[in-house]
Amino acid sequence: MNMNFNFFINDEINKSILEEMDENSKIWVVGGTIRDFLLKKDWLDTDYVLTGVKAFDFAKKMAEKLNGYFVPLDEHYDIARIVLEDKKTTLDFAAALNNDILKDLERRDFTINAMAFSLNDNKFIDLFNGVDDLNNKKITAISEKNIIDDPLRILRAYRCAAQTGFSIEEDTLLLIKKHQSLIHNVAIERVKAELIKLFEGAFSAENLFLMKETAFLFEIFPEMSPQLKVPPNLHHHLPLIEHSIEVVKQLEIMVKDSPDWVKEHLNEEIVYGSTRLSLLKIAALLHDLGKPDTWTIDEEGRHRFIKHEEIGAGLALPLLRRMTFSKVAIKVIEKLIKFHLYPSQILKEETITEKSILRFYRRIEKEVPELIIIAMADRLSARGAEITDDIVNKNISGLQELLEKYHNISENMITIPKLISGDDVMKLLNINKGPKVGIVLKALNEAQISGDINNYDQAIEFVKNIKFE
Repeated sequence: MNMNFNFFINDEINKSILEEMDENSKIWVVGGTIRDFLLKKDWLDTDYVLTGVKAFDFAKKMAEKLNGYFVPLDEHYDIARIVLEDKKTTLDFAAALNNDILKDLERRDFTINAMAFSLNDNKFIDLFNGVDDLNNKKITAISEKNIIDDPLRILRAYRCAAQTGFSIEEDTLLLIKKHQSLIHNVAIERVKAELIKLFEGAFSAENLFLMKETAFLFEIFPEMSPQLKVPPNLHHHLPLIEHSIEVVKQLEIMVKDSPDWVKEHLNEEIVYGSTRLSLLKIAALLHDLGKPDTWTIDEEGRHRFIKHEEIGAGLALPLLRRMTFSKVAIKVIEKLIKFHLYPSQILKEETITEKSILRFYRRIEKEVPELIIIAMADRLSARGAEITDDIVNKNISGLQELLEKYHNISENMITIPKLISGDDVMKLLNINKGPKVGIVLKALNEAQISGDINNYDQAIEFVKNIKFE
């Protein structure tokens, strides 16, 4: 492993920082920054720890010098951030615990995050053999006390594993299992932030399987525990809970081999800190949330889950709100769950028309690629006795064609115009403001998507003929 730290010594920002340090103050590059440097991974945020100076005030001064944006994170604990002009690169400054870098490193989560490099005297500190764990691809907790002090580190272990592909060291996994119920003492906003990072990782699925084995998955998502009772069937070779995670696994495999335009689409950040990919993986994990409530077995012994996609979308709403996801994120995840059968249903039509395909694209809008990918992953994750290779291959081939067709025509797709307003509806039907207006506008939108309504006059006639039950 390359231990040449000349990058930090020669970095212009670090040189600029050192110019502002007095003889009584010291600064170290620490934590994930050192880890990613040693792993030869790119990073956008650099973490610093300081002694002999108030980090909050120092960051404010450096923000002015570097033409950056000062972000006060926690003045009480002396932590602040600078966002540089590119609005992507961040510098985090924190005061060392007890004004002692060694004490600070002792209180960190894992050995691979407890290394530091002094900018003052160019010395590397590795108290807990973090380099050895990097070489052995292990995530090792520094102490049981540190996990108890901040139980978010339980989830962070899985998140680090999902991002690096490392394994969690055996004794650390035992500590995690011992204390995993403490996660409920952590603010849900912090839990959500770690979860999103976990789903951003390339190894999310294998860690979701591990979280299921340790039962930690159900501490985070208690709404998923009913899935444990649903066994394999003629269409599914896996129990339901394992099928849900397998869909995430198949999705990760497909994304890796996807065309560049799909990867670019999935890497789009549609909510601060959340890409389309992370929301897609969350939807994949939750896509069958409605199956336990809709599970029946008919006289022939076939397992049925009628309208489970609609029920599941409804069950996901309180879950996502509890976890403080934004309205935009909730809307995307709900849509992917509610319509995850839609792409394959189109392919089952006796005659697939251009009209039905365009209706699908217009209804789902920008989430078409995600929905097709989740449909493919779902198909590849259900290989029960009645599902032949021919069925799978035909379905995947058809879905790939839908995806490519969308790419070819998406730029030229016409946005559905708003033909009439809610006020127009109230006047035409002589009704007051209320739910009926929304029902009419939704029905009109559906008719436009289907191509049955194309202009103002047709819309007026459609509304006039609306019948309420």
